[in-house]
Amino acid sequence: MRRCSQTNTNMAQDKDRQIVTQSQIKFVFDYTNKLGVNLTLKETVGITNVLVDYCINGYSKELGDRLEAIDTFIRGKFVEE
Repeated sequence: MRRCSQTNTNMAQDKDRQIVTQSQIKFVFDYTNKLGVNLTLKETVGITNVLVDYCINGYSKELGDRLEAIDTFIRGKFVEE
């Protein structure tokens, strides 16, 4: 019985992660479109993964540094285009 409970918990966590990922990829798409910045697929996925990490694990110093680097990157692309 315990194994079934663990499997259900893992499935629920996977589903939650899928929902968060879908939400964040839409956010990245909408945000960069609003700014008029075109990202590659790799850039979009990378930024999405950082935001999913934030949503699931919360803020940390390392994550703050990653978010700052992403913001600088996006602003740099905005100026270039």
